[in-house]
Amino acid sequence: MRNDASFALSSNGQFLRISFAYLHKATEGFSKSNKMKVGSFDYVYKGILEQDGTSIMVKVFYLPRRGASKSFMSECKALRKIRHRNMVKVLSACSILDFQGNDFKALVFELMPKGNLDGWSHSKARG
Repeated sequence: MRNDASFALSSNGQFLRISFAYLHKATEGFSKSNKMKVGSFDYVYKGILEQDGTSIMVKVFYLPRRGASKSFMSECKALRKIRHRNMVKVLSACSILDFQGNDFKALVFELMPKGNLDGWSHSKARG
């Protein structure tokens, strides 16, 4: 069953298996107060994984928008190939069903403490 994925990191460092319900809870129902950004094809939310208290960023793709599904697939392909010590850690790529049985696609990242990479790179350049 696609909706019952559990929270587990495999011993070989594979992505976490995270259910829609778990992401829903972590982001407090994808609440407006946890919304960080709205993009062309996505909404970005912050959240906390209940299991271990990890702060996360969830990039939810707005699938009714034309090109959103293609954008999700392109980002997944690109992220699979990128390995860098300064890269934000990708925790999961989710292609599951929501509570109504609709397709749900999201990328889950570890949330950077102390702001974002853009802010850090610009502050380093200035100072």
